[in-house]
Amino acid sequence: MRKPLSPLQAFAADAGGATDRGVDLGAQLMSWLSVAQSADMLAGGSAPSEQALAQSTALLAEFGDQRPSMVHDALPEPTVPIPRIAERFRVAAEAMEIAGCYELAFTTVAAVCRLTAHADAVTATLATLHLGRIARQMNDFAAAQDCYDRVVVRATRERDAPLAARGHIGRALLSDMRGNLPAAEASYRKALNFAVPGGGAYTMACQGLMTLAINRQQLGDALLYGWQLHDASAENSELRYIALFELSVVALHAGFPEPAMRGFKHALDRVHVPRLRLIFLGGAVRAAARLRQVDEVATIRQSIERAIRDANHPHEAAQVLLQTAGALHEINQEASARATLAAGREIAQRFDYHEFVFRADSMAADWSSIVSRASVRKESRSPVRQRALRVGIERLAALR
Repeated sequence: MRKPLSPLQAFAADAGGATDRGVDLGAQLMSWLSVAQSADMLAGGSAPSEQALAQSTALLAEFGDQRPSMVHDALPEPTVPIPRIAERFRVAAEAMEIAGCYELAFTTVAAVCRLTAHADAVTATLATLHLGRIARQMNDFAAAQDCYDRVVVRATRERDAPLAARGHIGRALLSDMRGNLPAAEASYRKALNFAVPGGGAYTMACQGLMTLAINRQQLGDALLYGWQLHDASAENSELRYIALFELSVVALHAGFPEPAMRGFKHALDRVHVPRLRLIFLGGAVRAAARLRQVDEVATIRQSIERAIRDANHPHEAAQVLLQTAGALHEINQEASARATLAAGREIAQRFDYHEFVFRADSMAADWSSIVSRASVRKESRSPVRQRALRVGIERLAALR
């Protein structure tokens, strides 16, 4: 397991990283240092006193009554002091993750894991799950795998299906990042079997399986699945806009770039998380190229460069750079396309994103060939699927 840095070491690492990326985090970094130090202090020895818990609660007041994104889908919010403060620390850690400050987030949640080691199984297991997500975003796949395996083993021992579903989602996402799509699909399906219908793990499994359907060009299935996910999500929630993005990708693959662009812009206008914006911009640049909007491609490229710096997420950066390279090639900007492809491949090579390395090499070989590119495999569509596809695209076109 990866050893966490001390709060001061984590602060220095993230401050240096933000400076290198040209991102000004202002007073937030000092606030997060205080949070990490508070978590580390509470986890430092014997059971924390009421006064220490009260001091940490006051420090975390800015996060209000928010809950972290990963909770137990079948249980209410905890009321016992340690589980409650553990959730508040994890909410703070998520703010650090959003800003790309993964060392501080890892140090904070590692302290939460120590703090909750003797708490109830749900609280301790959720902390381990969260630590795995941070490790995965830091490209420490071994540490992430260890966390997810611990979650699944403990949830199985406790016969806790919703917790097991969360662990299988983690395994699926890790397999996806490693380029092992069959393993990712198997884990998503296990998560779906264990998940509470409509809960967080359930919707993540739906989203993952929809993405796999898109990759296989099973567009009718992906579209039907995507609108179910969209309609089941809360209005104005990030999940709804993620579903909208995926639906727009389906429209783009199906040959409807105008509704796709409308969907991408609708989501971009409403989401401010850098990592998600980067992903959405990757869709928008492809739609702009398909529409031959050369100036729009240039504008989106600038936004992508900013989002890469803000997100500090190399997996998404490599993916979007490859997508941008493809868009530039489509509008015949060959020199820029090859430079962007090389930049994306370099990131993929550095972090062992094997699928993206293979994709970059395939794109380069395809561009160098005098033989025209093979057409995308089309899905055979029944009249019902054709009708569903048309209705789904019309819903995108109607967005305001």
